[in-house]
Amino acid sequence: MQYRREVDGLRAVAIVPVILFHAGAIGFGGGYIGVDIFFVISGYLITSIIIEELKNNDFSIVRFYERRARRILPALSVVLAATTLTSLTLVPPNLFKDYSQSLISVATFSSNIFFYMKSGYFDTATDEKPLLHTWSLAVEEQYYIFFPVMLAVLWFIGRRSLTTLIGLLLIASLILAHYLSVNEHTNANFYLIFSRAWELFCGSLIAFINREKLQRSAIAKEAASIIGISMIIAAIVFYNKETPFPGIFAIPPVLGSALIITFCDGNCSIGRILSNRIFVFIGLISYSLYLWHQPLFALLRLKTIGEPSQILFATAIAITGILAYLNYKFIETPFRDRDAIPAKKIFIYSAISLAAILTTGVSGHLFNGFPNRFPKSPITANIQHSPKRETCHTKGKKYLKPDAACRYFGNNISWAGFGDSHIIEPTFALAKKLRKDNKGVIHLTFSGCSPELFLNKDNSGCSAWLNESVQFLEKNKEIQNILLGFRHTFYLEHITADKRENYWSSFYSIIERLQKSGKTIYLLYPIPELPIDIYKATAPFSIFSSKTTIDLKKSISIDDYLKRNRFILNKMDSLKPSNNLHKIQPLKIFCNESFCPAAINNKALYFDDNHLSIIGAEILINQNYLTTNL
Repeated sequence: MQYRREVDGLRAVAIVPVILFHAGAIGFGGGYIGVDIFFVISGYLITSIIIEELKNNDFSIVRFYERRARRILPALSVVLAATTLTSLTLVPPNLFKDYSQSLISVATFSSNIFFYMKSGYFDTATDEKPLLHTWSLAVEEQYYIFFPVMLAVLWFIGRRSLTTLIGLLLIASLILAHYLSVNEHTNANFYLIFSRAWELFCGSLIAFINREKLQRSAIAKEAASIIGISMIIAAIVFYNKETPFPGIFAIPPVLGSALIITFCDGNCSIGRILSNRIFVFIGLISYSLYLWHQPLFALLRLKTIGEPSQILFATAIAITGILAYLNYKFIETPFRDRDAIPAKKIFIYSAISLAAILTTGVSGHLFNGFPNRFPKSPITANIQHSPKRETCHTKGKKYLKPDAACRYFGNNISWAGFGDSHIIEPTFALAKKLRKDNKGVIHLTFSGCSPELFLNKDNSGCSAWLNESVQFLEKNKEIQNILLGFRHTFYLEHITADKRENYWSSFYSIIERLQKSGKTIYLLYPIPELPIDIYKATAPFSIFSSKTTIDLKKSISIDDYLKRNRFILNKMDSLKPSNNLHKIQPLKIFCNESFCPAAINNKALYFDDNHLSIIGAEILINQNYLTTNL
């Protein structure tokens, strides 16, 4: 297959936005579409090589997998080895166990399935997963398992129908992606091969096109290339984490890439730019850039209080570039040389490296992240969240209806816990307190549901759930007391100042409606939020240090808490306490005049950076002014 410099240049267009997106750079909110460009390029190149060999009666499935092993495994193995050794030094046991599980998934070409089951790509916690980016490698590897065989078989028994079949598979995959997007199966849509295959199929179809015929018109060549790059740039600039992706929103970057690969060559304006030495160089080391950037960024975030500064990210990017170049020069290039390293050795090296990765991952999982690396902490032993969090907490358009909500522990359901995830643990602690009198609670919580949406409708499911829950509580005469709480700090920081009054009006409407129906409200003030996750806070910086990352007795500044929550605190303070309105103020329960702790008497108050642990919630609930009314 003839080498195309502009395709390597297109790799640069793919990798740079991905890295800048993960660094949080302004203007690259849609930088994640770079992975989709890689999928199109990969589908095109792989299929082109296979077709050329099939035409020459020279195709070998063994040689195909040999090439894939040369391309993927040596560089990946080096990055995994370096990341694992660094993680053993820096990462606390619970997170290293999670990392070990991801190692197993990499070794078994299933990391996309692993991360699909674990979390969403855009979740905050995923930023600290060193191997998150390997999901895309798994998608390609899964594609390589079935596509070459299918292509080779159909080449000999039904060559004329090949493009039709690939086209139908492309359409089916795209329809599935759209269906999953519309029905809010976000994680499945993002990670799994079935909804991503159409992007690779798109690249594969290009390999069947007679490009020379299409490129005869200079005007068509220029226009298609400019339109293609414009579609890619528009997606990078205008997309963000909230864009429903993939699905139909993946069409512009995928189609844009296809137009460039199909119509562009070194003689058109876009082709000349992409064939520039800088673009080609970045493209050549793009695989190693992709491999190195996420572990560096993840470990940087893991060991930084708050979001790392742009200077730190710039430094990490520079280190990524150096490591990528060294990886390309001393690992990738030598291992691609069949004369220097014959096929037999490649398969042996591959088997050894995969076995080593798998063994390390299994060991880290079975031995719980090797906890003896760090001094034993009594605090981490009691970091627990409510067991009802997995089964009773709802989200999305297909939410759990209020009349089907969980009820526990007693038979007399006279209380309700109502709000978002911040009320889950307090509700559980309350239910434990009520159980001795055979009283119980109904659990009404919706993930990330802002009370602003009680009056301001949207289509996320939250708005409908809020209204249905209020109506349900109004009509239910058995429920007399309501523990009401939301993560006001987060919601108010994500809306403009002029919308804050609307937020309060909507939240106060909930209180007013419930009070008018005869309910007694126990209003939970904002919970003080840690600057970092509790596991990071309680763990030493590294195995060479015994000091915790932050002072656990002075984890949260009162001044910062008051500044972040000034608006909602003023509004809540303006409400007069009465027989049907009681205030629960975590600040008065947990904190002194200057600071709030992360732990009290070696007992963690949180299970992450903003949700109370069961112990923290029990301390909150066991205050006299609340329990005397039980």
